[in-house]
Amino acid sequence: MDINKEIKETEQLFLELFPLYYHKFGAIFREDDGLPMRCTKNQKRAILLIAKGNDVTSSELGRCLDMRKGSLTSLLDSLEEMGLVRRRPDDHDRRRTLLYLTADGKDYFAKMMKRHENMFTEIISTLSPEDIKRIRHGLRDVVDGLKKI
Repeated sequence: MDINKEIKETEQLFLELFPLYYHKFGAIFREDDGLPMRCTKNQKRAILLIAKGNDVTSSELGRCLDMRKGSLTSLLDSLEEMGLVRRRPDDHDRRRTLLYLTADGKDYFAKMMKRHENMFTEIISTLSPEDIKRIRHGLRDVVDGLKKI
C-alpha cells in the first residue's frame, strides 16, 4: 500500500474512532455524576486535562478543548467560583498562567475517575480477553504515535 493510501486510511480510522468513543464512553462526562457539585461536560473535561497535565496553561487547555479564549475564560471563571480550579502566574514566565486543581478539585476528579473506572470496566468487560488485549495494544500504538507528532 502506498503512503498516501495509508495516510487516508489512518484519517478515516480516526474519524471513525471519535464518534465511537463518544457514543460508548461519552456518557461518563454527560450524565449526572451524583456529586453535590454539578459540572458541565466541558468543565469535567477541563478538570481531567488539568489533573492529567503538568503545569497546564490556559492556552494549552483551550487548544485541547478546542475552545476560544472568551469561552475558555468563562469556563475557568466558573471552575474557580466553584472552588475546583486555581489560576496562578508562572514563576518563570509572567505571561503564562498555570492551572491547578484545588483540594476540592482533586476530590471531585478522584470521584469522577472512580465513576469512569466503574463504567469503563462494565463496558469493556463484555469483550473477550483477547479483544481487550488487542484494543490495549492498539491504543498503546496510537498514543505512542501521536506523541511523536
